[in-house]
Amino acid sequence: MTDIEGASGEQLAEQALRLVTADPRQAGRLAAQARRIARRSGDRDAESTAERSLGLAARELNDAGTALRHLRRAVRVARAAGLPQRAAEARMSLALVLAEAGRPAQALREIDEAAPALDGLPAARLGMQRALTLDRLSRFAEAMDGYTGAIAAFRRAGDQLWQARALTNRGVLHAYRGSLRQAEADLFAAERLYDVLGQHLAVAQVRHNLGFVAAQAGDVPGALRWYDVADEYFARNGRSAIALMDRGELLLRARLLPEARDAAQAALDAARAGRTRLYEAQARLMLAEVANGGGDRRTAHRHATAAHRAFVRQGRPAWAALARYAALRAADDTGPTRRLRRAREVAAELAAAGWPTPALDARLYAAGLAAGRAEGAAELRLVLAAGRNGPAELRVRAWHAAALLRDAAGDTAGARRALLAGARILDTYRAALGATELRTLAASYATDLAATGLRLARQTGRARSVLWWAERWKAAALRLPPARPPHEPALAADLAELRRAVAEADSGVPAGRVNALWRQRRALEERIRRRSWHVRGSGSTTRTPNLLARLDGQLHDRTLFELIDIGGELHVIVVHRGRFRSRALGRTERVVAELEALRFALRRIVLRHGGPASRAAAVQGARHAAEQLDRALFAPVRGWLGDGELVVVPVGLLHATPWALLPTCRGRPVAVAPSATAWLDATARAGARPSTGSPLLVAGPGLTHADREVRRLADALAPAEVFVGAAAGAEAVLAALDGAPLAHVAAHGGFRSDNPMFSYLRLADGPITVYDLEQVARPPAVVVLSACESGLSTVHPGDELMGLAAALLGVGTATVLGSVLPAQDEATLELMLDLHRRLAGGSGAAAALAAAQAAMDGTLDERSATAAAFVCFGAG
Repeated sequence: MTDIEGASGEQLAEQALRLVTADPRQAGRLAAQARRIARRSGDRDAESTAERSLGLAARELNDAGTALRHLRRAVRVARAAGLPQRAAEARMSLALVLAEAGRPAQALREIDEAAPALDGLPAARLGMQRALTLDRLSRFAEAMDGYTGAIAAFRRAGDQLWQARALTNRGVLHAYRGSLRQAEADLFAAERLYDVLGQHLAVAQVRHNLGFVAAQAGDVPGALRWYDVADEYFARNGRSAIALMDRGELLLRARLLPEARDAAQAALDAARAGRTRLYEAQARLMLAEVANGGGDRRTAHRHATAAHRAFVRQGRPAWAALARYAALRAADDTGPTRRLRRAREVAAELAAAGWPTPALDARLYAAGLAAGRAEGAAELRLVLAAGRNGPAELRVRAWHAAALLRDAAGDTAGARRALLAGARILDTYRAALGATELRTLAASYATDLAATGLRLARQTGRARSVLWWAERWKAAALRLPPARPPHEPALAADLAELRRAVAEADSGVPAGRVNALWRQRRALEERIRRRSWHVRGSGSTTRTPNLLARLDGQLHDRTLFELIDIGGELHVIVVHRGRFRSRALGRTERVVAELEALRFALRRIVLRHGGPASRAAAVQGARHAAEQLDRALFAPVRGWLGDGELVVVPVGLLHATPWALLPTCRGRPVAVAPSATAWLDATARAGARPSTGSPLLVAGPGLTHADREVRRLADALAPAEVFVGAAAGAEAVLAALDGAPLAHVAAHGGFRSDNPMFSYLRLADGPITVYDLEQVARPPAVVVLSACESGLSTVHPGDELMGLAAALLGVGTATVLGSVLPAQDEATLELMLDLHRRLAGGSGAAAALAAAQAAMDGTLDERSATAAAFVCFGAG
């Protein structure tokens, strides 16, 4: 590095100091140059300022150890040279880093040492640093007064940079204390000042803090959008521990637990690398919260107790109370009485510390521990008093608390009203989310409400009441209007690039290139997911008006067979010719075990695993499991089922049932729906869509029978729009899907259990995923997916589904036919030709599939097992 011509050490050091929050790397380079010049010329004043600039630049680059060395040297140089004001300014910066390093008491001592040497504007800056340290010690009222006084002083002096810093700090404190409008006002004012001053890092930090405010307000899409805007800078210049933790907390709230865990671990790694003990303790607490959310109590307790010890050492009682609460929820070695006492104590500590939302959460936890006791009623009343203004998930829980309180008092009607109030809050929260993934995962907040509502309904003994409450929760995300991702060039480019990367990886490139393409694919998928999370919902909620009357009017000769899990017990509601009946069927786990045995045996049959004896055993096992499953589900209610089509609403893992193999369903039309409401909506869409227009037939690559299947279908269904070979590219097919009456796609498919939104159909130039399908404005009324396992979905709490079939139903397709198991090519071709012949003859989809399956029934082999693997989802 060469000296900058004509610049003194003092000039360079001051320039570096101004650049610290705009470009810390450049500030560090200038400060090192200034220090060399200052040492050469014996200018101790400039040398101290250069050391201070080096320390502050290291702090912005998340290296607290290096920052402390430079700042202590800045103090020593100034003191040795008899420069009390320079020493005091260096102490002020040293106090900032000491506080972040988990030594707030030392930070206050440095501030006290600096105070006598400063007056005027430097004294105001020191006052702002004192306020920041008090803030981190949870002395919030003193900190707020300090920030406000400092802002006034900076405004009078025209010091825009320090005014922006103080506004930022006060805005964050407002956000922690729930004063969100004041927080936004301060942060937007700070952003304007930083922008004028060219402080790029500080602008990014303020935008991240605006995301934190949006998160506190429950605006998940808005918060994620702000975080990603800020991260465009952080990704190039280093992500701080605090930014990673804020993102992790939001991901945890959105129930994106793996992503939240990754963010918290990255925050812990960054805090350790930068030696910022303050943030290391907070990252451990974040890891404990994520582990508690995922039910990993051992990991949660380990991180929470470590965080608690660190907070106590740092003199941060409010944070210590949070860690104590996390440890309490994770512990399993304390009796209920002691646990209740500790929960009430920590709730009081959090309330006294000025953290109302964590205090409310702790009171709800205490209320649950004390259910049915006098203390429980007292806690619930406190919750009701405090819980009307918190985040949506806590307000939902508060209404659940009210329901429990009213039920205990014998006010069953009041309990139901409270449950519905909580459900409306959750509906509004979910309606504000646009991403299918976030809407689906939000259902976990309704788990307790749903369980209580079903328990109260079951006590009435009325099947109508049980069905109504079950439908209030089942697959609620599908009832919302689809919020399609915006047709923005960046998203379209990412989806196209993902197709290219996958297609290239499948084309036989060298191993080293495959690894690079795999990394590119994961990065693209993450970017697409993050873009999708930004989408806002319409905000309009849906109701289920006259559900029972609509069923009466729409079922006709059909029978609704809806399964419901109530506390691990499987129940069924049967509706036929206006009669609503219910029956308990036994433990859900027993039925699921039979399904798993059936699926295992069918996979062996279709894939021809093992020798003749092994396959014969698989056939016997499949028949036995099918009979047992049929006996468990249908035998207790066989007399109620009638003779017409069955509308089956499964529960949990039963969504993957090959229904056609069960004796009761063999040869009988079966339509499978996520809920009765979803079936009614799909039926209405089917009736509203015109049947005119040519069908769309698509053959994907690498499937031996696909071209032959599509060409034979084209002959039978002419005129048809046909895409085969290179013409069957993603953009062309997606455009043709828009408005087609029927689409048949013969293409390799894949169900992504790690992320069902990336479940795909492979076309000539790569895969189309659920994200692509969500952008089709007018999806076909009927979609036939002849690929293996194209009908599978991941099932989340509330029987919320994610997968190809669920996505198509969600965006407006009335009926989807797909497989829930592997399928043999020749058998699939035979089934599809017969299916479409019957559809063209006027049969409904469920009836056409059942008849085609029955025509292939007989000896249980790969042919009949393939046929039985196909399921009709939606209207039928």
